[in-house]
Amino acid sequence: MLSAAFAQSSPTVSVTPAALNFSYVIGSALPSAQTASVRISPASLAPYTATNVQPWLVVSPPSGILPAALSVQVNPTSLPVGVYTDVITITVTGVATPSTVTVTLTITAPSSGITPTPLTLSFSAPPTSSSGTITLTTTGEPVSFTVTAGAKWMTVTPAAGVVLPGEEFPLTVTVNSTGLAPQATPYTGKVTIVPSTSGPGSGSAGSQNVTISYTVNTAAPTITSFFPATLPVSTTPVTLTIRGTGFYSATVAGLTGLTAPLPTKVLNANALLATIPASELAVPGTLNLFVQNPPPGGSSATVAVPVANTPALDSAVDAASYTPLNTVSPGELITLFGANIGPLTPAGMTTTVPGFVDTTLSGVSVTVDGVAAPILYVSQNQVSIQVPYGIIPGANKQIALINGTSSAPNLAVTVAATNPAIFTSNGSGLGQAAALDYNSVTTAYSLNSITNPAYIGSTVVLYLTGAGNYDTGGSSTSLVTGELLPLTSTPPVFAAPPVVTIGGVNATVTYAGAVPGSLLGLVQINAQVPTGASTGNASPISVAIGGATTQAGVTLALHP
Repeated sequence: MLSAAFAQSSPTVSVTPAALNFSYVIGSALPSAQTASVRISPASLAPYTATNVQPWLVVSPPSGILPAALSVQVNPTSLPVGVYTDVITITVTGVATPSTVTVTLTITAPSSGITPTPLTLSFSAPPTSSSGTITLTTTGEPVSFTVTAGAKWMTVTPAAGVVLPGEEFPLTVTVNSTGLAPQATPYTGKVTIVPSTSGPGSGSAGSQNVTISYTVNTAAPTITSFFPATLPVSTTPVTLTIRGTGFYSATVAGLTGLTAPLPTKVLNANALLATIPASELAVPGTLNLFVQNPPPGGSSATVAVPVANTPALDSAVDAASYTPLNTVSPGELITLFGANIGPLTPAGMTTTVPGFVDTTLSGVSVTVDGVAAPILYVSQNQVSIQVPYGIIPGANKQIALINGTSSAPNLAVTVAATNPAIFTSNGSGLGQAAALDYNSVTTAYSLNSITNPAYIGSTVVLYLTGAGNYDTGGSSTSLVTGELLPLTSTPPVFAAPPVVTIGGVNATVTYAGAVPGSLLGLVQINAQVPTGASTGNASPISVAIGGATTQAGVTLALHP
């Protein structure tokens, strides 16, 4: 009975897959054919036919014997954007109900993209700055985009936008040669345009690059100043600092009448050093100086550089901070720089009257506001002095220097009540202070440094100048100009303690006054490292005296 039941059952048809999906972007290649597998169970050689309605769909073979693999091909040519469906009906002889395969065809528009024109832009300098335009267009739907410039010497504006169909969207590319050295090979960079579209059927188009070529040519340099203002008559070469514009690695300085360029060291685009040979400095006269760039740059206009034995004062700096001075204070130690302001052979201070520094040294004398200044050191181009005590504060006080029988043009300064500065260990006025650590247990002093830092609560010793009339804090004073304080004497001290800040915290001052055995213009301050001070190899320190504060950038080494 079971055998009879199986024999009487109807065959079944299976189709795999039951649905096929095709995607097509207008203008692209036709989608590849897909396969539907048709089988009958129990297996037999049953005939079939496959039919469909839509003309854009073809089934192969349309008829045959099962099992079969039907190849389904679509041709969306000329169809507009949209979603299309058709049904393949498979009729098998001996099977009452046909089988079906649903076919879906999705047609989309091509992704919108941006076309930049041109694909390369070329610029040259000079001029220092130039601009050009890149035009963006699209043939699809509106496209938003962002733009980046691939080199520091160029900018692109705007940095983002939307390009509409039919629009020519301008991008402005600006190049600037500031900081770029002239060279034969152009600098190159890229402007990258990254589009992104939004909307039904839209995708993301690829980025576009525009190459920017920038040739930086040499230009004629200029000379705006030089130092020293007067060159000395000399038997040895002298280095001249030249300032101007348009300098780069190949710039050289020269003198009219010399075939070979001067030995030249370019420091930056606005400064260089040139060595004047001794042969050009043998006698007083005038040198015609110029600077020159390789073609097409050319030469600057010549400037006259005097060679003379006449002293010339160029600047004054604080002896501790080395900061150029417009302001000085009574008792401050300062250094004057210039040309021929002292002897060829350097000399240190002398004391004709015991305990007092002379106001004349190797034929050099200096006055400040008409008062003779003690002279600590002299050389051909440097003189160090003490500003006399008792000078009344005010503007336009004249510093006058005489070297032998020749006078230098005066320097004008303002005299203030105080102008404090801390001495540093390297003499530059910056970095590690020239300070001592005091050990209260051993009573020993040692140099403060990163290998010998001070501890919280310990005492550090600082050295300054520019404290003014610190014994009274006013215009009157008992301090004597040029006096060398004996080691055994009682030193004058501050009438009001200075404000010392270590590591950002105010410190307790235990001593502030003169340094026994030294010139009265040098002062010593002992301060305890406060709790809460920032520690490390370079903890900042400052001192305020009479409303004026020491130079920034001075540090102490403090143990954590």
